[in-house]
Amino acid sequence: MKQNGKVWGLIGVSLATAVAAVAATVFVLKNNNGNEQTSGGEIAMKQTYQNPMKLDQEWEDYGIGDPYVLRFNGKYYLYCSTKDWRVGIKAWSSEDLIHWKYEGLVTEDPLTEGAYAPEVVYWNGSFYMYTSPGGKGHYVLRSDSPTGPFKVETDNLGLSIDGSVFIDDDAKWYFTHAAPGGIMASLMEDPYTMGPEDKLNTSLGHWTEGSMIIKRQGRYFITYTGNHVFSRGYRVNYAVAHDSPNGIYTIPDNNPILISTKDDFNGLGHSSTVMGPDMDSYYIVYHNLAGRSAEGPPVRMMNMDRLLFNGDKMSVAGPTHGMPVQAPARPAFYDYLTGLPGEDHWEHQETQQNKETWITKDSTNSKFTAEFNAVISEREDQKASDSRAFEALFSYQDADRFRGIRVDMDSKTLSLFEVEQGKERVVQTGDLPKGMDLTKHHTLRAESDQEGTLVYWDGLLLLSDKQMKGVAGAIGYRWSTALNPTLGYTAFSNEAGGSSDHKVLHPLPGTMEAIHGIRGEDDGRTFSVNDGDAPDGSCSVTLLKNDSELTFPVYVKEEGTYLISAMVAQGSAGGKLTVHAGGKRKEIPLKAEDFSNESEWSKIPLASFHLGKGPQWISLSKEKGEVSIRYIEADKTVPAPTRQTVEFTDRFGSWDVSGEQITLQSEAREGKLFGGDSDWSDYEVNLQLTPTGEAPSKAALLFRTANESDFKDQVNDSFMGYELSFNNGFVRLNRINYDVNEEKASELLELENNKAVNIRVRLEGAAISVFIGDSKKPLLTWTDPNAFLTGRVGLRTASQGWLFSPVTVTPIK
Repeated sequence: MKQNGKVWGLIGVSLATAVAAVAATVFVLKNNNGNEQTSGGEIAMKQTYQNPMKLDQEWEDYGIGDPYVLRFNGKYYLYCSTKDWRVGIKAWSSEDLIHWKYEGLVTEDPLTEGAYAPEVVYWNGSFYMYTSPGGKGHYVLRSDSPTGPFKVETDNLGLSIDGSVFIDDDAKWYFTHAAPGGIMASLMEDPYTMGPEDKLNTSLGHWTEGSMIIKRQGRYFITYTGNHVFSRGYRVNYAVAHDSPNGIYTIPDNNPILISTKDDFNGLGHSSTVMGPDMDSYYIVYHNLAGRSAEGPPVRMMNMDRLLFNGDKMSVAGPTHGMPVQAPARPAFYDYLTGLPGEDHWEHQETQQNKETWITKDSTNSKFTAEFNAVISEREDQKASDSRAFEALFSYQDADRFRGIRVDMDSKTLSLFEVEQGKERVVQTGDLPKGMDLTKHHTLRAESDQEGTLVYWDGLLLLSDKQMKGVAGAIGYRWSTALNPTLGYTAFSNEAGGSSDHKVLHPLPGTMEAIHGIRGEDDGRTFSVNDGDAPDGSCSVTLLKNDSELTFPVYVKEEGTYLISAMVAQGSAGGKLTVHAGGKRKEIPLKAEDFSNESEWSKIPLASFHLGKGPQWISLSKEKGEVSIRYIEADKTVPAPTRQTVEFTDRFGSWDVSGEQITLQSEAREGKLFGGDSDWSDYEVNLQLTPTGEAPSKAALLFRTANESDFKDQVNDSFMGYELSFNNGFVRLNRINYDVNEEKASELLELENNKAVNIRVRLEGAAISVFIGDSKKPLLTWTDPNAFLTGRVGLRTASQGWLFSPVTVTPIK
């Protein structure tokens, strides 16, 4: 690493007091000779952190709630909600997203009492803060610095809570905020004025809040949070759009992307998204619920996990909790300049054609992202006829061969150019956003690889050229001698276009996108990457040759047995895969009967492996056929106990479970019972169900359930799993994922009052079979193409008229 012209070692960096349990080095892969490589050798976890984080000077008995992170001039600034009945907004700063320094109160305006969810955007010299004090409408504050002081600039704008601003590439501003049943969005007239509102189709079935929009590779990704802040099922969803940030969004199937209802880690939500230090990765920052303060407000803690992208699909490498997590990578070169460069790591070129030039001694690879920050001021003694151009240079070979981005001070334009054999060619020119004051701080970023070159101005994509392929070289600055710029943070990493997503150490249990697998040497005939061919707009990978292999570095949180499954194309039936994990190798034929007839893709359970705790490798190779894979999952499993009555440890509502019959005691609210182990995989579940004349509403058996939650202000279907319901002469099989409740199969079934009927459900892989009475022929069968493969057992009803026998489970071996 380089910082301020100094080289810092990777081992033995001291920890800031802000973060507990953080080791200080980086994630690398090494072969048996100790050399860095892409796969197959030692995985050395050197720089890690652990969620949740504890920061210095958090609000006492309140913590960090609704965290928002701003990236500016190579540093990060964190803001959070203010504890109720307290005044002021706290902030912290960091260079690496791990070590945080408390910056104090960035405003102490009396109006900021209990300021909810402050968010800050930078534009043309000003920092604009949007917050809702006490949840009573929004105010906009402004400052010349990310650490304040922020001053109130508007009256109360209303608009509920959790306001967030997104600035598109055309410099149009958009405002989103919380509402019942969906996020509201409006086009802004200026930083202080919101236009007419529309409700987006981004609802979590109840109160929906904590929205934020980012744009990546031409796609708009919005994240949003739902349920209630005190609900264990508080969670984060995302949606994607291609046409407009306030248009129609598609809701992908892999939602929610953040959820956990465990006793020691629950209530995950209200996230923000920020670019990582390598300028290629993205991170999601969110809070978990730690409890309730003595005064009533929630106590929360901050967490951060890696975001991963695959076409239209976004996922989280997590949520992680109580385990070491790979720390954000720093750039290959970075320098926190505050004026002119130093000569330790920069070279000052001889002044030619009235231009000053500084070039780094280090060079990028042919794939890179480079960032340049500067305040461009003029010399007082300049002449009116002097040229006034400021340039950020990259791919610099020598004075006759380089590329650059030119800011023309007079025409207010941005140009991408290249110099070859001393001759300049302007590739593309575009206008800067209207009203740009070039004497204020601005950021240029160039991304370049074999897909072409992209140029960003203050985060807005203004120029792009697919023909300008990435070329290795130094980076630097050049400017007319009529100018007197103050240079800021300057950096490059050898990542671009999301390439860093291929280097993530995946936490298990978890999911791994096939496109992120390490494919080794590929001549184009070993693998085929199928762009956006999946129903969710993601890319799949086809293994073409025998022994073609996808490899993933993983970190296993707990030792145990893990079921590895893969989302495989229907056309792969008849093929054969080999899975290597935990020091074992297993061949698995892809049988046609394992695939669902309802989809071109099915999640196929492959094999179970005993995995030890810690970093290791998992790989899949093809032995037969052409096999197309979207993603791989690894779920921790335990066998259901031999013929055991389920003990319902989680009781929601008023139940009597003491006798031979289980009944709901009160119809004041719907009741649910859950028991067993969330890691149970294949099993049979049995019970007897008896309706009475007082049973007007449905009764349901629940199975393979997870992330169960109960709170008065949340969606009714607060769990993930399957429901087999009985009502009005029908038996129905539903797949439930919180607010998404889908009927998948149904049949007529008349039940007689006061007569018990035996119900048996067999869960084997992705197949579900329902048997009634003593029949050996199933009444219902369904194979879920996107199956829940593990989970608990439960009961559900809103009526006292249903009688349930004790529920038993039996493992399927």
